[in-house]
Amino acid sequence: MQTYAIEIYQTATYRFEIEAENEDAAQDAAYEFWGELSAAEEAQYLDDVYDSIVDKVTAKDGE
Repeated sequence: MQTYAIEIYQTATYRFEIEAENEDAAQDAAYEFWGELSAAEEAQYLDDVYDSIVDKVTAKDGE
C-alpha cells in the first residue's frame, strides 16, 4: 500500500449578514470579517457545496 496526499477543490457558498452604511462599505466589512475567521469558524456559515473534485493526488516518498 502507498500513502497519497490528496487535495480537494470545492465551489461553496457561505452566507452571513453585515450591517453597513452602503453596499461598498458592506463589501469591505465582509472581506474584513471573513479574513479574521478561523477555518473552524467558517463551517458555521456554510450554506451549500456545489462541486467537489479531487484536484491533486501525489504519492508520498518513501511509503
